[in-house]
Amino acid sequence: MSKEYNSLEISKYSELSSDEQNAIHKMLISYVRTNDFYNIVLLHDSDPYDLVKLVSISFENQDAAIWVHFETITAERLTMPLDFISRIELCNEKELSNATNLRRFEFF
Repeated sequence: MSKEYNSLEISKYSELSSDEQNAIHKMLISYVRTNDFYNIVLLHDSDPYDLVKLVSISFENQDAAIWVHFETITAERLTMPLDFISRIELCNEKELSNATNLRRFEFF
């Protein structure tokens, strides 16, 4: 996604221009295609979902809704409407390292 679209508030998707909506579509699809972990930041100061992998994106014409399907590091699969998401951030290396260490210790 280009720099001019990086700061878009995802929850305001329906209010965005066609170009901005297309940029969000491309961003979401590219996130699904990677093997990276993300943090999903929700609206209204709700607890975020950290260290998730985006599994798929559903675009529904009938309800004009976009659904984000993701999996947590505990293998829990969740689905959330795009309207509830403020932003999706790439996890930093420190968070990822801590999660890897946590998973390693779970098996001892």
